[in-house]
Amino acid sequence: MALETTKIGVIGCGNIAPAYLRAARTFDILEVVACADVDMARARARAEEFDVPVACTPAELLDRPEIRIVVNLTPPLAHFDVAMACLKAGKCVHNEKPLAATRAEGRKLVESAAGNGLRVGCAPDTFLGAAGQTCRKLIDDGAIGTPVAAAAFLTGRGPGRWHPSRANSGL
Repeated sequence: MALETTKIGVIGCGNIAPAYLRAARTFDILEVVACADVDMARARARAEEFDVPVACTPAELLDRPEIRIVVNLTPPLAHFDVAMACLKAGKCVHNEKPLAATRAEGRKLVESAAGNGLRVGCAPDTFLGAAGQTCRKLIDDGAIGTPVAAAAFLTGRGPGRWHPSRANSGL
């Protein structure tokens, strides 16, 4: 018996969106039906790039009854407001990390979802990726003996390049 296809929408068509849009194609049970962004040119460009039929504003996406799950790829400080709007619209929501900017906001999202029979979740942080898991396995297997100290660093542009403004969340 074939599973029903779940229609999803993406809010936030910036840097991380291509990874999610490519990944969604690998699941027969998912169909991305709309891309939304506060920058309509960016929404249209992502929709065209990934053959998504609709480019729209975040509010328009939330009004689409066929969308059951929203993937929230907005800047981190906008996650709470966008996710709460998704829940209020009756949509389940998956946030790119972090779930919310504060523990209190995260709890409100979880409580709102549970109270309305919806689901909310977020991407695991980088430490759950392949590199971190490989290191953990080597340690757990005793491959390097007993660790007595550790140092780590992560190179890259970091979160400073994310726009921190909730006002730019689109809702």
